[in-house]
Amino acid sequence: MRDALTVTQGDWLLDGRRREAAVRRIHRAARELFLERGIERTTADAVARRAGCSRATFYRLVGSRAALVDALLAAGAQDVVARVEAATAGLTGAARAVEAIVTAAEAIRADPVVAVWLRDRGSLDDVLGGPDGITALARALTGAARPDPRDGEWIVRSVLALVAMPGRDPAAERALVASYVVPPLGLVDDDGA
Repeated sequence: MRDALTVTQGDWLLDGRRREAAVRRIHRAARELFLERGIERTTADAVARRAGCSRATFYRLVGSRAALVDALLAAGAQDVVARVEAATAGLTGAARAVEAIVTAAEAIRADPVVAVWLRDRGSLDDVLGGPDGITALARALTGAARPDPRDGEWIVRSVLALVAMPGRDPAAERALVASYVVPPLGLVDDDGA
């Protein structure tokens, strides 16, 4: 009989790895399955099998399937926000809004899990999140400060359209955003343009 402290090769929960490593392994398995099957068709059992753990371990480490999806989307959203903040540092007005919108679209395209989640949405209601959700964040990141709360929805819808239907090249996409997406926000650059 095997001693309780003896660890066999491949016993990933007992071989000295910490909880964070186990959660990362579950997240990696979930990302793979989300890309293969879609988020809605990926079960907790499938993720646990792919990660090499029991269903009980899955639930103990990540809470629930919904919590897992939320965690992966939150990580993707944090990356999008960080990229937009870095790209817009020091910019104001229309230049800030253009850069924020173009960078957000690029960042979303670069994160396959976020892109799959957006593709699988039947309605934008979940994406838009109301005044305290992503629309408010979009307004803040672009610098849109008019009293019209619909600015955030316009920005999010514009980013999602760019994600779904990219421009023929980055320069053309940027020009489209500068000419047609940002002007309704009423933003101008410091030089008045």
